[in-house]
Amino acid sequence: MPEKEEKKVSFKHTLNLPTTEFPIRPKAKIDDPAMIARWDKEELYAKTFFCNQERETFILHDGPPYANGHLHLGHAYNKILKDIICKTQRMLGKNVPVTPGWDCHGLPIELKVSQKFPGLSRVELKKKCRIYAQKWVDIQKEEFKALGVLMDWNHPYLTMNPKYEASILRSFGTFVAGGYIERKNKTVPWCFSCQTVLASAEIEHKERKDPSIYVEFPLSISTAQNIFPKIKKPISLLIWTTTPWTLPLNRAVTLKPKSEYVILNIKDKLVIVGKKLADTVCSTMKVTKVVITEFNSDQLINAQVHHPFVVDLKVPIIFDPFVSLQDGTACVHSAPGCGPEDYELGIKNGLEIFSPLGPDGKYTEGIAPKELEGMPIRDGQIWVLRKLIELDKLLHKTSIRHPYPHCWRCANGLMFRATKQWFCDLAKGDLKKKALLACETIQALPPKTINRLKATVESRLEWCLSRQRVWGVPIPALLCNDCETPYISKELIQKVAAKVEQQGIEYWDTVALEELVAKDFSCNNCQSTNFRKETDILDVWFDSGVSHQAVLKRREHLGLPADMYIEGKDQHRGWFQSSLLTGLVLEKMAPFKTLITHGFTVDKTGRKMSKSLGNVVAPQEIINKLGTDGLRLWASSIDIQGDAIVSDVLVKNVQEVFRKVRNTCRFLLSNLYDFDIQKDAVDLDALLPIDRYALEQMCRINEEVIDLYKQYDFTAVFHKFADYVTVDLSSFYLDIVKDRLYVEKADGLKRRSTQTVFWYLLDTLTKLIAPILSFNAEQLSDHYQKNKKESVHLQRFADLKPIYEQLARQYASYPTSIPTKFDASAFENLELKNAFVRKENMWVTLKEVRSAILKAIELKREKNIIKHPLEAAVTVYFDIKHENVAPLVEFYEQLKHSGQDATDFLKEFLIVSQFTIAQKSEGLEQSEFPGMHVSIERVSGAKCPRCWHWSTNKQEHNLCARCENIIK
Repeated sequence: MPEKEEKKVSFKHTLNLPTTEFPIRPKAKIDDPAMIARWDKEELYAKTFFCNQERETFILHDGPPYANGHLHLGHAYNKILKDIICKTQRMLGKNVPVTPGWDCHGLPIELKVSQKFPGLSRVELKKKCRIYAQKWVDIQKEEFKALGVLMDWNHPYLTMNPKYEASILRSFGTFVAGGYIERKNKTVPWCFSCQTVLASAEIEHKERKDPSIYVEFPLSISTAQNIFPKIKKPISLLIWTTTPWTLPLNRAVTLKPKSEYVILNIKDKLVIVGKKLADTVCSTMKVTKVVITEFNSDQLINAQVHHPFVVDLKVPIIFDPFVSLQDGTACVHSAPGCGPEDYELGIKNGLEIFSPLGPDGKYTEGIAPKELEGMPIRDGQIWVLRKLIELDKLLHKTSIRHPYPHCWRCANGLMFRATKQWFCDLAKGDLKKKALLACETIQALPPKTINRLKATVESRLEWCLSRQRVWGVPIPALLCNDCETPYISKELIQKVAAKVEQQGIEYWDTVALEELVAKDFSCNNCQSTNFRKETDILDVWFDSGVSHQAVLKRREHLGLPADMYIEGKDQHRGWFQSSLLTGLVLEKMAPFKTLITHGFTVDKTGRKMSKSLGNVVAPQEIINKLGTDGLRLWASSIDIQGDAIVSDVLVKNVQEVFRKVRNTCRFLLSNLYDFDIQKDAVDLDALLPIDRYALEQMCRINEEVIDLYKQYDFTAVFHKFADYVTVDLSSFYLDIVKDRLYVEKADGLKRRSTQTVFWYLLDTLTKLIAPILSFNAEQLSDHYQKNKKESVHLQRFADLKPIYEQLARQYASYPTSIPTKFDASAFENLELKNAFVRKENMWVTLKEVRSAILKAIELKREKNIIKHPLEAAVTVYFDIKHENVAPLVEFYEQLKHSGQDATDFLKEFLIVSQFTIAQKSEGLEQSEFPGMHVSIERVSGAKCPRCWHWSTNKQEHNLCARCENIIK
């Protein structure tokens, strides 16, 4: 009969298996809201505001989002970046008081409220707008808090707060007193959908299709006969336009002075075009070029042409160098009342600024022909084309796709109309020049983005400050009803501001004129006493632009200039610029030291997210996939030099990095369940070599990541985390020390050495990830920090420099002639630098040895000689005379000081059961590592049921000698 099989005995209870209550998978939907509630209860937001209060201050000024609707991904991206920066600076030991803000006035809110409550008075409309804006402030505040953003949420700044509104007025008063402000009739970009003027910062150029037409403006018969006596047929100037609706407003045709022009015969009609454009014009019309004569444009000085369809209207021929010879016909249709360049030209040449255009985009009284009166300009486009065809003045028509100005709010095309508006003159006091000079002193990230700010400033002559709306800060001016002359003064504005601070902007709608000026107050121009209050409001960019004055200067814990403004790239023409210009007038300096510009949120094809395209991704969509910290990690992964892409591939990559970082921290934590850093830590000098090396690496990584945080290079931080936890920890150190953690004596030196390093690794990593993975960092610190007294977000980064130097000093007494492979600039002390270099060379060599042996083992696995590295018996020979092996000689000497045998070290280092160092190379094969021969055989003996190592020195139940000794 066969012998009875020995009953298997379980030794699981003798192992130090990892254990932790920290879940293997995050439960973000439950845990994140619970953490937000906890932070609320602990008043963490207020605590962060005053943390490190006596130390250096870092001021990040929060650009105010608009209080209208739920947050989109762009809001989340921007606010998370700000939060990462502020948490970083706080963990560097600075006082970082962050005040969030909201932009509350403006058209979108007014339109929403007006649609819901039509027919309200100005005062009632403003009250309803306040309620509407406050509702969204409250909603957005909770949505921002849910992202883990720590700011002083209980004390935000709102541009609709009466004190803030008064501050806007007082700032405007300073502009008035400085002579920057004037009211004048000017052709301005106008949105007839929103019915208001737009500043250049509010205009977006989008491609659209328009008619492209060539129109005849006939020369008067007398002019043609005088200049071209030999030509008996009618002659016309040929203009080119893509806006036929503007032709009724034409008041001149402009030619290039002292330039060559030709008369062409096209379709049996004689037309004048610039000589250099004749070929292009004929090619466009697909006709053969027939030149009747050439002449110099100056021959047409003082000449006039007939309007193509307005009866009895003659318009002058004028001259200007701006006329292009690159496109068109070099005969430019000029309508000063509906074009910015035409307006400037009209002023220069004394033309009528003719603009019978209503705010709703319709022709008004005074237009000719009269039948256009009341007609929308869109319909006027068709009317003009039909009239030109009827009168045979349309020589050619086609279509063109070209960039056209659109309103950035409603996305509709704009028109230009001449209206009375309030302007800030950027030439006054050399404001534009000062702004450009200030740009030279501002630190910008990415560095090239300062050029965008310069370009937006350079392209402006003035800033249109007035808007024809209700919901906003009023322009406190009085207008003469008899001659339209305005009255505005700093004294009047200050008087109004004092009341607005108490009653809000509604005061302006209710105050009587007698309360503002004396009864006998009269117009400076016509002496009339008949006045009305201005109804225009200030541009909302002025509202937010003076936030440095209303917030930073007036709040005790803040200050000017701010260390940083950070917003999307569209703010170079918006908040960045309005803040810079107002700062230079009000404070004589830029209100920020550093500008950080990030890109837009875009889909995988690179298209900017918008509701109209249907490609918007809500923050919650990413949170549902990755959790809140996953969204924050995504934000950190984006290079600010480009746009923030959202794609399945990128989200999966972020998810994988998040999983690796979290699981690594969990593994560290799960092996510290019986460890107290105060009682169980091993002295640094007694750490085993692999543990000492892992701690040295962590010290270096800590410094590198902190330095990347200081540079605001969060993308590099993201990649550093990914590489470190994957390559240096999971695939190397953690894999090697698992055996001793699980198998060795619970309180023995080998396990405690590793646990000591694990604690430092966990503490350092937790703090390094805290600015980004804010929820996980707080949860981790809850588990490993005994008697935790304060949030991880009130703590500082781990200071490992003393540890790094102490570890380096252990190598300092060993002389070496090993060639330098690494830069040791982390140390100022030359002795420590040399020690660092020697240590790095040792470990590089050891890793090369490990790689070569593992490759040899893998070849045996492929041949099915062994199935697992623990089944490998490894024999190696090192040629100590070979230069590659030299670092190992010194390493052997240091192993002696640690009490660890070289054979035992390498067996653990390779994770094999048996390892032998041979004295000769006979019978061994040359490995991929020069200077080392190796042999891989299948192990002999039995597999230990406790540690799974194979041993020839087996004990009862096939236990190896090590395990037998431990369980006794």
